[in-house]
Amino acid sequence: MIRVKLLHPEARVPTVEHAGSDLGFDLFAIEDTVLPPGVPVKVRTGIAVEGPPGCGFVLGDRSSMAVKGITYAGGRIDAGYRGEILVCLINVNQPHYSLAVERGPDGVIRDVRLEASDAKVTIRRGDRIAQMSPFAARTDLQIEAVEELSETARGSGGFGSSGR
Repeated sequence: MIRVKLLHPEARVPTVEHAGSDLGFDLFAIEDTVLPPGVPVKVRTGIAVEGPPGCGFVLGDRSSMAVKGITYAGGRIDAGYRGEILVCLINVNQPHYSLAVERGPDGVIRDVRLEASDAKVTIRRGDRIAQMSPFAARTDLQIEAVEELSETARGSGGFGSSGR
């Protein structure tokens, strides 16, 4: 069971549309927030959570936010944390620039200016902003330094090694 404490009158309990197959619970914003391009912004959820013993949470992107150019900046919710869940979002949209030329009646250029489109995005109170997925904390595992690791088919192949 996941226990949720509502810390704010606008707070909502996390929801899941397809329990058992969806990978995360939707988290909701409790207030309107403007996300300027390229600036990490902490968005409030108004909730604190407690999972089963040894269960923490990982937060992740919602696809509906990603198509708007909003991504989650990362982080984990440790099993012992009892404060408000804040979701750090980044607007990766970039303004589009255009040149505005103003000519007088005689056709002579009077003014030239560079204009930028508005690339900020507004999160509205009640918007689903991220997903919260439970995971078991396994930091109780022993660490052992060794000379060699076991062989696998993949080996040390990293980025792009699968050919896809």
